[in-house]
Amino acid sequence: MRYIFLQRAGLKRRAISRNFWCRSFHEAKARFTTIDPKGLPVSYETEIRVGEPHEAFVYVEPEIGNAIKSSIIQQTGMDLTRDLERLPLEFNHKSYHFTYKTLPFPRVDIPQDLPRQTSGDISPATLWLSGNWHAITLDGTDDESFEQASRASARQLKGALEKLKDS
Repeated sequence: MRYIFLQRAGLKRRAISRNFWCRSFHEAKARFTTIDPKGLPVSYETEIRVGEPHEAFVYVEPEIGNAIKSSIIQQTGMDLTRDLERLPLEFNHKSYHFTYKTLPFPRVDIPQDLPRQTSGDISPATLWLSGNWHAITLDGTDDESFEQASRASARQLKGALEKLKDS
């Protein structure tokens, strides 16, 4: 693994993995299951993006991320006025799927395991609800840090990009 060095004003020089700042991924298929308006489970196949075996992230299309959010809100009665940028999920290492706490649906089944973050079969995860693709990362990983930094940069640059668009 290659490392690059960063030096910020007033901060000590530190080594950071190059993988922290760039990301490669592969296309794969996942099964998304949610509850239809009649209260019945409905499943369909969807494209996802996955990293290398040592990486702990999955990208889903925004429609899937928004459907997960909507289904969770409907089932739990979460405050609809809150602008949710991320949602806590759990990843099951035995069956390779993401769910919200104790709800069986919505559920995203992926074709591979992700690196365990706990000694148990369940790792905490986060669904990031912004960007061209919504990310799901395991908590406490470099991939979670990457997504936090990516979204923070997007928020900081949003105003400047709007000004450029208008000029």
